[in-house]
Amino acid sequence: MEVVNSAVTIISDPEKCRTWVSQHKSSVKAYISLAIFCVVVFFFLSDGDFSFLLTLSSLTSAFSFAMVCLKIEITKSCAGVSLRMMEAYVILIFARLCSIIPFEGYLPYDRSGDWLYQTLEASCMIIAGTIVYLCRYRYKETYDPNSDEFNSMYLIIPAFLMALVFHPSLNSWMPADIAWTFALYLESVVVLPQLFMFQKERKVVPFTSHFLAMQAVSKVLAFIFWISSYTELNDPSKVLKKHVGYWVIIMQIVQLALMGDFVYHYARCITRGVPVQFILMENV
Repeated sequence: MEVVNSAVTIISDPEKCRTWVSQHKSSVKAYISLAIFCVVVFFFLSDGDFSFLLTLSSLTSAFSFAMVCLKIEITKSCAGVSLRMMEAYVILIFARLCSIIPFEGYLPYDRSGDWLYQTLEASCMIIAGTIVYLCRYRYKETYDPNSDEFNSMYLIIPAFLMALVFHPSLNSWMPADIAWTFALYLESVVVLPQLFMFQKERKVVPFTSHFLAMQAVSKVLAFIFWISSYTELNDPSKVLKKHVGYWVIIMQIVQLALMGDFVYHYARCITRGVPVQFILMENV
């Protein structure tokens, strides 16, 4: 409620609104550009179907990866970026592509599912892979492995084992169904290395916080779609798949819960005009 009140105060006061925009000029430009691009895609590259939310989610995610990659190149520094998180993203997006490129079971129903959704997911993997390269090689002297200690294998292995047992069958081919489910389960917890890195360093790099905020928006969009469609993932004829749709929703709720506290403090910083690098301060 405090965040909402602060936002309303800013919007209702022209002077405060101008001050806020000037303080967040670069972010405002980026988000406006994204919004315009989303509108263009919606009207010209989709049929306006509800399933476009999946494409919109992927588009938002691609934007967040591009923002991180661009900032790293501009600053010539990978400081504050979790390499372990980015490596896990590459793995999960690759798994998803193995499911959505040869098959159609998990694609948006509208025209954006013909090629755009897959292209956006491939773009996410390429950009995430580029970030991994920048951290490991080009700007490796700016990357601090001592702050990025969360072992992503603790996330990857359980996600894969869960996917082996609880997976839907929309592709009608088990490896592809497992790959899609593995990607979804891993994506639910993939931000943990970055959050642990924040706590370890006790500081937040602004563009990394914007990345997580945009990822949260992306996941909310996907959640809205699946909360209305999860029953299609259930297979009443098989015991383990009878309630698999509920597992999908539960894992997405876990994801939103993990990011919820960060997003709340991020929103407080934004609405109060406090630089996001101070997001971990107790009085923010």
